[in-house]
Amino acid sequence: MLTVIDQVANQHHLQLVKAILPYIQPQNQRTLSLLIKVMELQNVMAYYSTHDVCMNACGNSADPPSLTEILADIRNYCDESEQGMIDQFGQMLSMLELYSMMAQQGAAPFFMDGADNDDG
Repeated sequence: MLTVIDQVANQHHLQLVKAILPYIQPQNQRTLSLLIKVMELQNVMAYYSTHDVCMNACGNSADPPSLTEILADIRNYCDESEQGMIDQFGQMLSMLELYSMMAQQGAAPFFMDGADNDDG
C-alpha cells in the first residue's frame, strides 16, 4: 500500500522499475536505484510546482481529521506490534472521550466528585 506522497513520487510506473531491480545485474542495481530516487524527487517537485493545493487527507472538508482517523490511517503502514500499540492508544482515546462526555453531562465518575472539596 502506497502513501499519498509515494503515489505522487512513483508516477510513470516507477513501481514496475523497482520490481525489476532485483533482476538487474548487481553492478547496475546501485545506479538504477539512484536513478529511481532522482526520478521520484523530480515527480514530487513537479507535483508541488503544478498544484496550488497541498495534499490533504481530508479531501474538501474544512474540519481537520480527528486523532482517531489519523491513527487508523497510520496503522495501515505499521507492523503487527505497532498496530497493537496504536489499537491500545485508540482504546485509551475512546475512554477519555467517553469520560469527557460524561463529565460534560454532570455524570463524572465517583472518584472525581470530591475533587473540588476543600475540607482541610
